[in-house]
Amino acid sequence: MIERFSLTADIGDMVEMFQVKKVIRGYTNRFNVAPTQTVSIVMNDRFDQRTMQESRWGLFPFWAKDSVNADHATLSSKPFLDRMLRRQRCVLPCSGFFGQKQFGKERDPRAMHIVVPSQPLFGIAGIYDSWKNVSGQEVRAFTMITAPSTGTMSVWQPRVPVILDEDGIEDWLNPRITEFSGLRKHLEAMDTYLMRAYPVTNAVHDEWYESPDCIREIRPDYA
Repeated sequence: MIERFSLTADIGDMVEMFQVKKVIRGYTNRFNVAPTQTVSIVMNDRFDQRTMQESRWGLFPFWAKDSVNADHATLSSKPFLDRMLRRQRCVLPCSGFFGQKQFGKERDPRAMHIVVPSQPLFGIAGIYDSWKNVSGQEVRAFTMITAPSTGTMSVWQPRVPVILDEDGIEDWLNPRITEFSGLRKHLEAMDTYLMRAYPVTNAVHDEWYESPDCIREIRPDYA
């Protein structure tokens, strides 16, 4: 499961990359995003205008299996996910995500920050739900779509987020595409040889720890 990610791109870079027409709320300089926290997503508003909005990471109920991560292979087979897949798709701006790997004599698995060196900013496929709270304000929550990882990384990181290429972002945010058949081709895992994983502080396991240290490479204890 993917339970942490980072976002260090500027708002302007996100607007340009994802062709955002309206920014309602934009977050950046997030070094250790955890479930239940609020971040930026790119979505279509009710006028089908591409918008950057805020959303909580984790669908309700929070303990449900698909709350934080949803398996790309089960999206169309579960009615509540299929409903969101048809009209409530979003893209999650991201700079890197976290996994963990055992090194040498270290007692605990070491946190790993996984990036795409050729893409300092990339978009992860997501779907969201929205409703009105008791004050009549619209709120939303999303889940990140994941797929099995490939290559040597799969030994210690079994799943990775679905990272969309340029065509994938356009189709994923195209409100005229409502059938899963038109989206399936974009939901494969990126080849992990295109990624780089490096060790970072295990402080990232603390959801309240937010510091540039979270994405700074360290030397693990091999002894």
